[in-house]
This record gives sequence, structure tokens and C-alpha cells, in this order.
Amino acid sequence: MEISNVFITCLAFLAVEAVAQQAPYPPSDYIKTVEWDTASTIQYGLGSDQWPVTWADDDQVYSAWGDGHGWNHEKGENKVSIGVTRISGQPPQLHGTDTWGAGPGSSFGKPDALVAFDNKLFMFWNNGDSRFDHDSYPSVSLDSGKTWELGSERVFKYAPVGFRVRGICQFGPGYKGAPEDYLYVYFGLNRHPDIYLARVKKEEIFNDNAYEWYAYRKPDGSAAWSGDFGKRSVVFHDNNAYLWHVSVNYNPGLDRYILTKPHFTATDNRDDVLADISSLGIFDAPTPWGPWTTVYYEDHFLDKYVKFNFFIPNKYLDGEGKTFWLGWSGWPEYDNVNFIKGRFVVY
Repeated sequence: MEISNVFITCLAFLAVEAVAQQAPYPPSDYIKTVEWDTASTIQYGLGSDQWPVTWADDDQVYSAWGDGHGWNHEKGENKVSIGVTRISGQPPQLHGTDTWGAGPGSSFGKPDALVAFDNKLFMFWNNGDSRFDHDSYPSVSLDSGKTWELGSERVFKYAPVGFRVRGICQFGPGYKGAPEDYLYVYFGLNRHPDIYLARVKKEEIFNDNAYEWYAYRKPDGSAAWSGDFGKRSVVFHDNNAYLWHVSVNYNPGLDRYILTKPHFTATDNRDDVLADISSLGIFDAPTPWGPWTTVYYEDHFLDKYVKFNFFIPNKYLDGEGKTFWLGWSGWPEYDNVNFIKGRFVVY
């Protein structure tokens, strides 16, 4: 049974330019603001959270969720810890097929990031509960998400405990359009102000020694990379930090990289594993390593309910890259996957 609450009544764009508190980067000189169609909100996957997404070679969107029933909730069913859904259609008419699930309750594992290429799906997941300092583990599916081989050994064993994958930069279907055949992977610690970036050849995705870490930006704007983890540098910094996920996607219509994440306000308790953050920050840059500028920075996006994962699926961009659908998950009102239609207003 498909569960969906679709709220579409009238076109009601809300343009927000005010900054609630100090944003970490100056205003964008390319994207002026964001307009939200507040009447377009849709909701699926009741009782399941996280929902990182990727666009696969078969032109379908795949998303991973945690601690729930997936897209098709049936009352009385036992929850599983981690699962995957194939999403077809275009918003607001989306259709989900749950392809796989594993583990009891919430302590078995949670998804951190997905990526699709070479007709395969790859997932970094944390072997445990994502609220705490667990680490990244590998997983791969060779049959469009129907079965998954869950790795039992930690990736990035040289990194500090809790330093794990927070997001993978998303491009076209099957990772088409990525420069030089690299994956761009973002890392960090929970509730921390610093985000790091590494690149790796696609075929080496689970070989931690093949990763090259962003070291610094050269005068010409290109990046210097190092195979030495100790020489890594911060690629994105926000004193207001973030929680759990950071999402980045390349917008070909605008030729910009768009980063989305939540942040803490002055009244939020950063030590609370379920901090009541409801914020949204959107940033843009000409490359995966910056320099970043601020498009949107709001302490309470739409309302004050908890939101901890934001993403913009590339498949849902229009040809110009201006109209998009922002997705998010949270708790408890947003213990599901939600979408809202937005529009970038460019200079």
C-alpha cells in the first residue's frame, strides 16, 4: 500500500532573503534568493528517516532509509534498521518500491550516503546507531537494490572514531557529468563545524588508501590533493555546525555546486543526540571545494520541527536548473521523507 499525503492547493511562493543569524559565508553573487512554493509539500515513507538519494543508470532515483517500514508502511509491521527504496515518477507524483531491508529496530545500522554508477549501487552505512560515534562501512548492490552485500570491516580505519562519510556529491544518472571520473566524498564528525572533502576513482570507492584529501585551493582556483590523511584541510566551515548529513549536488543548468545542511541555533543543545534543530542552509560554489557563498540561511525552515537531512535530487531539476524539489527528513513530525518545490532566483 502506498502512503502519501499530498498537499497542493494554490500557488503560494514565499521569498525569504533575511538571514536569521550569522551565515558562515558571504551572500552569493550568482543566486539572489530562493522562492518556496509552500503549497506544494508532499510526504511519503511514514515512520522511516534519513533518505539520502542517488540517480542511477536505469533513470530511477534510489534512496536509503533507517529505522522504519520504508515507502510502503503497513500498520503492525515490525520496523527494520536499514532499507532501500526505488522511486519513480516526478514530483508531486512519486511512486516508491521498497527493494530491500535488514536488521531489527534502530541499532543494527543506518545509511549515510548512496551513489550509483556502472549499473551498481554503493552505500556507506554506519554499523550501529547514527546518533552516536559509529563509523562508515561499505555496502554494494549488483541487482538494482534488491540484495546488498554489507561489509563487516570499517572503511577509513586511519580516521578518528566517528569521522565518517556525510555525503557524496551527486551528478547525472549513473554519475554522468562528474569531472575526471572521480567521486567527491564529504566527511566529518557529528555536531562539528568542519567538513572535509576527498576524491577517489570510482572503481576504488571502498579502498581507503586510494582516497586523495583536499589540502588547499591553488591561486587559479583548482584544488591541491594529498594521499596523506594528516594533510587534509577543512573544505567547509560553519561555527553553527551540522547534524549527521551534508548533501552536495552539481546543478548543470546553473553550473554551480549546491550544498545543503542544517545548523544549530543559539538555543539548541549540541550535546543532545536528538537536538531540536529545524534550520536550513543552502550554499553554492563553482567547484566541489568552493569557494562557498550563502544562498539561504534560516534558523527555522517552514516550522520549528526537527529536520536533519536535506537533499536536492538532480533528476527533479528543470532544464535551466532554477526549479527544483528539496527533500528532507527529521523527527518526529518529519520521521519520513518530504519534498517542497523551490526556485532559485539568479542575478
